[in-house]
Amino acid sequence: MNNTFFSNLPRSSRTAKALTAFSVGALLTLSSCGNSDSADSPDANTTASTRPTVVVTYSVLGNIVEQLVGDAATVTTLIPDGQDPHEFEPSAKDIESLNNANIVVSNGLDFEEGLEETLENAKTAGVNVFMAGDHITVRELSEEDHDHADEATTDTTVVKEEGHDHGAFDPHLWLSPATMLEMLPELSEAIGAAIGADLSMQLETLSAELTALDTQIQEIIGGVKCELVSGHDEMGYFADRYGCEVIGAIIPSLSTTSEASAGELADLKAEVEIHGVPAIFTGLGTSPAIAEQLASELGVKAVTLSTHFLDGAATYQEFMLRMTNQIAEALG
Repeated sequence: MNNTFFSNLPRSSRTAKALTAFSVGALLTLSSCGNSDSADSPDANTTASTRPTVVVTYSVLGNIVEQLVGDAATVTTLIPDGQDPHEFEPSAKDIESLNNANIVVSNGLDFEEGLEETLENAKTAGVNVFMAGDHITVRELSEEDHDHADEATTDTTVVKEEGHDHGAFDPHLWLSPATMLEMLPELSEAIGAAIGADLSMQLETLSAELTALDTQIQEIIGGVKCELVSGHDEMGYFADRYGCEVIGAIIPSLSTTSEASAGELADLKAEVEIHGVPAIFTGLGTSPAIAEQLASELGVKAVTLSTHFLDGAATYQEFMLRMTNQIAEALG
């Protein structure tokens, strides 16, 4: 620095200039110290970015994966909580995230209708895709059930093989903790192999919690006459597990993308009157206006259930207990 220039300045200016120089120097020194410290300590964001990644299609299944994985990987859910999984269309960013994952966990069974092509393309490109529907006892609708979901019973078929036809298979598998338990060991093994982690302890803990949850639900539902009218044909696994009878659905289809005809709604009204059902349940993909009108004409309650997404629940366990208690209260 030019000392001659400094000496020619007025005293006050020289003092101010010196203080400024000192301040800049001090800041540089502190900055240098800070950079040195951060280089020696692990950065949380960097650590997170270097973890293996697991992409899950929807939130309810995503929470099961989160509980299973813990801190061993970063879990990303594609479909925003509250959006209809039957209708979701992926963005370019979603496709990139899916293609770069160590493993993708999906429902399969035609559930993620807008993601089917993307998932198939990913599998063809070598992405590891685990489809839960390939590892459970699937609830399969007969042709009569598929056409008249409010009139017939269902057959259950054991399906545990890749590449089966998903035509009339019920994808709402998460509505029975026992069904989730069935696929949990294979899910744990697949994710553990993909991310290079031993998930046996998490598997043991989560299995115990889902077993306890299954018992709780049995106790709650055991105290009511469980006859169900739902928004669409979504309650089959729940009904099969807990001794309920599915009377019908406002949309007699496994998908919310379908619509009910006037004749189907008239048939449903007749069934509700015959059985004396005190409440109908509605939710994602069902027109609130149709549900309210139907309930009003029948003189019953219309109760909104969150069956497809967490809707504020912190865990899958909380989600299932909240839904079960709503059903028991409405039917009790």
